[in-house]
Amino acid sequence: MTQDDTRRDESSDDGAALERALAERGEAYARVTVVRREPPVSANVGDRAVVTRSGEIHGWIGGMSCAQSIVSEQATAAIEDGEPRLLGIAPDPDTVDRPGVSAFPMQCHSEGVLELFVEPVTPAPELLVVGGSPIARSLARLAAELPVDVTVVDPDGSADALPAGTTVTATTDPEDLAAEVGTAPLVVVASMGGYDARGVAAGVHADAGYIGLVASDTRCAEVIERAAGLLDRDPDAVEAAVTNPAGVDITAHTPPEIAASILAEVVDVRARAVGADAEGETDVAPDADADATDPVCGMTVTPDEAAASVQHDDETYHFCCRGCADSFRADPTAYLEEESTAPA
Repeated sequence: MTQDDTRRDESSDDGAALERALAERGEAYARVTVVRREPPVSANVGDRAVVTRSGEIHGWIGGMSCAQSIVSEQATAAIEDGEPRLLGIAPDPDTVDRPGVSAFPMQCHSEGVLELFVEPVTPAPELLVVGGSPIARSLARLAAELPVDVTVVDPDGSADALPAGTTVTATTDPEDLAAEVGTAPLVVVASMGGYDARGVAAGVHADAGYIGLVASDTRCAEVIERAAGLLDRDPDAVEAAVTNPAGVDITAHTPPEIAASILAEVVDVRARAVGADAEGETDVAPDADADATDPVCGMTVTPDEAAASVQHDDETYHFCCRGCADSFRADPTAYLEEESTAPA
C-alpha cells in the first residue's frame, strides 16, 4: 500500500465520521467526489472529501493545494445556494469546458486533470415540540408533512397517535433536551403549564432560531421568570428570545387550527433565517474586538462569543441569542431609535 493509499483510507474514515457529526449538529456541508482524473494527479475516481461551511476540507481529493482552493471556494458557494456543481480543473480550462461543467485552470506544476462533483448537504431542521397537549399532538402531525425532524417532549406518555418517524422523549431537563436536538432548533412550547419553563430554557440552551410559547400573557411572564432562574440569566434576555402567543393571527380556536397557525409561523421564521444567512448574517464576527451592547435586551456581548450578528446599514450588531437577532432583524429601526433616545 502506498503512502497516498494510506492517507486516502484514513481521510475516508475521518470524512464519514465528520459527516455524521455535522448531521447530528444540523450543520450544512458539502460532499466532494472525484468523478474523473487524468494523470499526473494523486486522486482516484471515487475519492471524497467533506467541506464545512467555513471552507475547511476534510478527506482526500488529491494533494494539490491549487485545486483545493478552488474546491473550498466552490463548495462554500454550493452550501450557501444549495446548488450542486460539476467542476473541471485542467491546465487548459477549454479542454474541460462543456455544458454543465464549471472550468478552472490547473495551476500546479505537475498539471493533470480533475473533475469533481460538489453536492451540498443540508440536514433537516429540528422541530422540538414540548408537551403532550392536543395542540402539541396536532402540531407534530402537521409537521410530518414538512422536511423537518420532529421531537416531542412527553414525560406523561400522552403524546399518542404520532406519525411514524417522530422522536418522543420523556426528559424535561433543559440541558439534556438541548443536547438531543443540537444547535439552533425550532422550538414550540405547548405543555399548557406542565413544564413550559423547562421547554423555554431548553430552547435558549440550544440557541433556538425560534421559541414559540402557547400561553396567556400572565402565564408567559411566570414562565419567563422560571426559565430565567433555570438558566441563571436576565429575564429580559429570555423574554426577547420567546414569541408569545405563538402562531400567526388567523383567528384560530381549536387545537388543529392553533397548530396550523404555529406551523405557518415556524415556516416563515425558517425561511427568513435562510434568507438572512444568504445576505451575510454570521454566527460570529471575528474582526470585532471590543464588547458590544445587544440593542434588543441591553446585555453586554463579546463579539467573538455572540450567538448571532446582523449587518444593518453597513454596521454589525451583536446579540446574546438568536431570538434577539430575529427581533432586531424584523424591525431594526425600532431598537436603534430606542438606543439613540436612551438617557446618557
